[in-house]
Amino acid sequence: MIAMMFNDTCNVIGVEEFSIFDSELEKLIKSGEYVLGNKSLTKEPLSAVTRNEDREWSDIVTWAIRALIQGEMNGLMRNPQLCNNDTILESNSTRLNYDQSVYCVGNYGEIFNRRFGENKRSSMNTINKGSPMIYSTPLGDIFGTNNDFQVMDEMIDGGVLKLVKSRKGDVLRCGVVVSFDDVNITSVDYCHVLAAALFNGDFEAVEFLTFRENDDIAYESLSHGIIDALAGAVVNFEGDVDRGFSYSTPYYYRDKESSV
Repeated sequence: MIAMMFNDTCNVIGVEEFSIFDSELEKLIKSGEYVLGNKSLTKEPLSAVTRNEDREWSDIVTWAIRALIQGEMNGLMRNPQLCNNDTILESNSTRLNYDQSVYCVGNYGEIFNRRFGENKRSSMNTINKGSPMIYSTPLGDIFGTNNDFQVMDEMIDGGVLKLVKSRKGDVLRCGVVVSFDDVNITSVDYCHVLAAALFNGDFEAVEFLTFRENDDIAYESLSHGIIDALAGAVVNFEGDVDRGFSYSTPYYYRDKESSV
């Protein structure tokens, strides 16, 4: 879409905030050739998605993300010396060491700054230290016009945690939503974060599958156990209530800004 701005196909575009960072467009905005609008068109909360019937697994995914936020609040930072880089998957979810998510990958602020650069965080993506923040989650249809598939009724025997542990090579299968023909790099980080919590520091124990935004195949893959979690999906009422998915705590509020 940014290319359409450069070839004069468009004179106004709406783009995701993170797609501007460190791009040619950002340089032109700083030089004054283009102007970045001061109004957000949308505020889409991105989260990790899991199947609804395994509460334990959904909680693990959510607490791995919360550990990053808690880490930044309490001054915990990425520390390779404290990163165990183990390959043992703990079968008891209450014994998972979520500090490893921070020590091996980084706290929330470190991940954000590493991917987007310093001083790029909007107020929605900063740690709340007492200011009010009540944000309405958008309602909508994540499945577009194709609603034929049904979420698998039967539970995964023993839950997803047991499935991951029994898988050859002990690896997490993490789906990542692709936006603007590029992988959302923050979502890749959160897959590593989850792996670090699961495998006591081995944040590289991940197999990635990528999916287009608003693609039914991503949710079908999650439904049928092809992937264990899907990162980078927009939190959605229908997906949660009607389609049998569970959304983690949002880890990024994606702005779409207008550029002229």
